[in-house]
Amino acid sequence: MSKRLQQAREDMLRTVRARTEAAEGDAPTIGPLAHEAPGDDRVSAEMISHEEQYFARHESEMLQAIDIALGKLESGGAGICESCGCAIPDARLLATPTVRHCIGCQERIEKEQHSGRGPSM
Repeated sequence: MSKRLQQAREDMLRTVRARTEAAEGDAPTIGPLAHEAPGDDRVSAEMISHEEQYFARHESEMLQAIDIALGKLESGGAGICESCGCAIPDARLLATPTVRHCIGCQERIEKEQHSGRGPSM
């Protein structure tokens, strides 16, 4: 699991860097209106920029979840539900190594938050 998480972390860092770094003289793709060129539709360019910001935020959250999972592996706390303290089944951890709650607690959390998405990380 550690190798999978390390690889996922490296992949995510590459993705984040590609989105936030740019060659000299160029704006990063996440920058405001970075997708606008002369004659382009400003509304479309702004929408693309907002999407880039959303993806960058999501990628940063995923990177944080990976770092938390790696920290738990190192400290021996991997596979323990943060809500109830019960063991998280290995199959769930293998499917989603960044999971922090058992299925029952995750369902309860999503019900309380009215997310309605079903089980997730």
